[in-house]
Amino acid sequence: MILDLIVQALLYPGLLFTIVFIIFTQWYARKLSARIQYRRGPIHAGPAGFLQPLADLLKLVAKRDMVNKYSLNVSPVIVISLAIGFLILVQLALPVAYKPLYARYDSLAILYFMLIAPFAIAYLAAAHPNPYTSIGVARFLAQLVVAEPLFAITVITPLIIGARLGGEYSIYLTSILSPKIWSSGLTSFIAILLSAIAGFIALLAVLMVKPFDTPEAESEIYWGVFTEVGGSRLALGFFLKFAERIVFPMLYACLFLGCTWPVEPSNWLLSTIVVYLKTLLVFTVLTIIDNVMPRYKPEQVVVFLLKYGYPPALLGLLLALV
Repeated sequence: MILDLIVQALLYPGLLFTIVFIIFTQWYARKLSARIQYRRGPIHAGPAGFLQPLADLLKLVAKRDMVNKYSLNVSPVIVISLAIGFLILVQLALPVAYKPLYARYDSLAILYFMLIAPFAIAYLAAAHPNPYTSIGVARFLAQLVVAEPLFAITVITPLIIGARLGGEYSIYLTSILSPKIWSSGLTSFIAILLSAIAGFIALLAVLMVKPFDTPEAESEIYWGVFTEVGGSRLALGFFLKFAERIVFPMLYACLFLGCTWPVEPSNWLLSTIVVYLKTLLVFTVLTIIDNVMPRYKPEQVVVFLLKYGYPPALLGLLLALV
């Protein structure tokens, strides 16, 4: 049991596989973005530029870690490293793990682990003060205060419905039951549909995807939350950000897109491929939206989430409780 846990945490679906998957998804995102923008994208490092994300990461790690005299030295690295570890741990509780970790009410811990990651990025920025960074952090925190509860509410809805089918408020068990949740009645169908819509809106905001990228806003506040970060610290920040764009869509696919359906969970290899394909589908939609949408103003972000995110999320939650 302990050996399986170590192997899963370090190799698959843990750290090593996460690194490989980040390289692939970032290469894919850059190629897709280039196609949308009539560019070629990465072409030099590796076949078809596949290793360009790895080359960029290694280039950052090799650079000198510059900090200003007001920066915190150790705590930002610890916080970011812990957040990365939490996201890797979350993957061990999903059907992609060959021996998933699950228990009753494990959703409480999983949600806590996932929601730490965005705040870790905010802490990394706040630990390296700069006028532009301060504006970016303020925008990010204001956005997270509204978006994080919204995301949590949308996740709770399938957990409540799944509990009546034997899900026991477990992320893994609810994911396995996801197809049955959609077909467990008209009320449940409407509740899940509303939560899926609101959950996707929350996903955009938590991951800082346009139109919710005001914390970065390169043309307005230089580089926002990443303005004062460089070298290995920036590499860690990017790694966490890119890991978020894998784990959050994967959880969304598991809870709202039928998870392993149409393959039975007992067929681990094929069902895992299905989960990753659905994750890649969500990732693709996020990338396209990020390239074609304009940027909202900070106040527009809050108003949009309150106006179009919370009503369907709360209605879905109420229907799930009926």
